[in-house]
Amino acid sequence: MDIEAEIPVPVRFNPMKHHRNYILDFLKVASPDLVIGRMDSICNGYTDIYTGLIDPVSIGNSVISILKSKRVFSADDFLHWVDLKNGYRQIRLEDLSEWIVRKSIGNERYIHLHPARTGPFTLRFKGSTLKTVCLLSIFYPGFQGNISPEMLTRVREQLGLSPLSRIERCKGIIHCFLTFS
Repeated sequence: MDIEAEIPVPVRFNPMKHHRNYILDFLKVASPDLVIGRMDSICNGYTDIYTGLIDPVSIGNSVISILKSKRVFSADDFLHWVDLKNGYRQIRLEDLSEWIVRKSIGNERYIHLHPARTGPFTLRFKGSTLKTVCLLSIFYPGFQGNISPEMLTRVREQLGLSPLSRIERCKGIIHCFLTFS
């Protein structure tokens, strides 16, 4: 399930970090080892997750179409365009979702894409929270009860994260877990 390779060039987009439906589909078929391996691409800081219905490949195609219509699709034109606004621009897709485009590292995929934090289909979680919830869903599939500190410790150890002693209702891990359940 390597959809990143299917995302049209020159767009760089990590759906494992930024696309809720992709993450849910991945978790249905992935082994714990594969999930742990894919978590390396997610930093522990905040990450923005798109919750809308457009699939990752179509998102990439839409971004390309928008940039072509603005005549800023070539690498030089794109880099100049984003440099005029502190290195990034915000664009809106057909579902009204908001996205950030900025310079990416590398020549082939020079457009780095992620959801805008204030978009109507965006949720924001710490990367460590997202990693924890992904592994919780693998170790405890279909779990509907209360998450215990022991459950958290087990999955966070697998990820190299520190244990948590308490869980606040409707915050962080609980909110993310409910979003991905």
